[in-house]
Amino acid sequence: MKLIRSGIYFGIAGGFLTFLFGGWSVTVIGCMVGVSLGLIIGGNFKSGDPLKIAVAVLPTALVAAAILVALSLYQNYYVLAALGKPLAAANIVKNGNIIGFLVTVLLTTLLAALHGLPEKQERISKLIVLAVIIIAFPFIDKLTALRWTANIIFALIFVILGLGLNIVVGYAGLLDLGYAAFFAIGAYTTGILSSPVHGIQWNFWLVIWIAAGMAAIWGFVLGAPTLPLRGDYLAIVTLGFGEIVPVLFKNLIDVTIKEPLTCWVLPLFRIQTACITLIEHEDLTFGEKGISPIGRPSLPFIGEFESSNPITWYFLIIAIILLSIFLINRLRESRLGRAWMAIREDELAATQMGINPVRTKLLAFAMGATFSGFAGAFYAAYIRGIFPSVFDFSTSIIILSCVILGGLGNINGVIVGGLALMTADRLFLPALKDFLKSWLDHTILPSLASNHTLQMAVAQNANPILYRFLLFGLTLVIMMSVRPEGLLPNAQVRQELHAAEEEPKE
Repeated sequence: MKLIRSGIYFGIAGGFLTFLFGGWSVTVIGCMVGVSLGLIIGGNFKSGDPLKIAVAVLPTALVAAAILVALSLYQNYYVLAALGKPLAAANIVKNGNIIGFLVTVLLTTLLAALHGLPEKQERISKLIVLAVIIIAFPFIDKLTALRWTANIIFALIFVILGLGLNIVVGYAGLLDLGYAAFFAIGAYTTGILSSPVHGIQWNFWLVIWIAAGMAAIWGFVLGAPTLPLRGDYLAIVTLGFGEIVPVLFKNLIDVTIKEPLTCWVLPLFRIQTACITLIEHEDLTFGEKGISPIGRPSLPFIGEFESSNPITWYFLIIAIILLSIFLINRLRESRLGRAWMAIREDELAATQMGINPVRTKLLAFAMGATFSGFAGAFYAAYIRGIFPSVFDFSTSIIILSCVILGGLGNINGVIVGGLALMTADRLFLPALKDFLKSWLDHTILPSLASNHTLQMAVAQNANPILYRFLLFGLTLVIMMSVRPEGLLPNAQVRQELHAAEEEPKE
């Protein structure tokens, strides 16, 4: 019965999502429901015969798929009519719902059944299934004309940022509230080195590594003054750094750099020589206007990446994420990774065991900043422009929210948290806004025609995008109250947070 309830909940959640998008969205949402439901309920079974697990899970999968399709059909034939919108074409409704039903059943039973395999085979098989879905997604999106890929790319940028911040917060236990500063450093480094407005157009494949290196250097710079600080004091210093960097980039509009030896040192000893000026009255960042355009990557047989073809950008950021996961996994399993976790648990005890806290903390800030440099370089090239307002304090909070929502110290959790939070922000909230507008236009607003002021107030304030930070904050409050360890927590973090509950009662 517990499994059936899970199927009902997931079917209802997926069905209501189809209300926002309609048409072919039931196919993609069915895939999401199948993957998440299969992974979750598979954990309820012990390793055994995969076929028996599949048979046991099949009723749950059928229930979830049936509810999903029923709500999708209700949306197509009743909700759209109530909103005054034209009905979707019959072939789209038929084919979309059939495929959505089959995909939900297939993925739920398949991923749950894989839990019956030996651990290594199970992990490899699940990775293969997820890889097929990830590779197929942009092509399915293009075929169905949903146009979700561009928004998913923005979500994946925050996944990279979350992976980097997870090193600092999740592994080393250092609260960083100014992480967007490193994001800005990576983006502006890319803009300065690859924008034609500066006369420098270095290749993107070189610039992205330079951007990561610059972010790492500034990670050291931030880490140095924070070494003696802990807790709230550390958070305040990082917050200050995060506020300084965007202001600095706003004001780098008249930069003069002179060679110190010839201009300052030699004149002190009354040695007369010509002063060498490296940069004179150079506008590096163009203030509030930002830097635009910015050079883009190109590959043989593909050419330069274009905004009109998000598929190339999608696979590029997937490649960056895979590289980041590989590097972070190697770091976590290394001696340095174990030192980070020891510092997180008890800095004094770690020091007594021979761990150098200065080196360990500096490397945590530098390594975490490196991945934000990758994200900044990609972001600058993708949107072909960077502006200082993008890198404000709210961006740091959103990145931190992704890490906390997914689960501190867990790479898979950070990926899930970043995708969940940013797809809600970039994809579902705009769709909900359009849905509410259509609903109000055909229900409540006409009845308020006699009171124009109230009508305008309702129309202007019934916009969920206006309350995005309220929703983020509410999400964090609920998570801290109900599941403080996150959606997919690190096992050690979960034990620490629930230690009091597990203590035997006398």
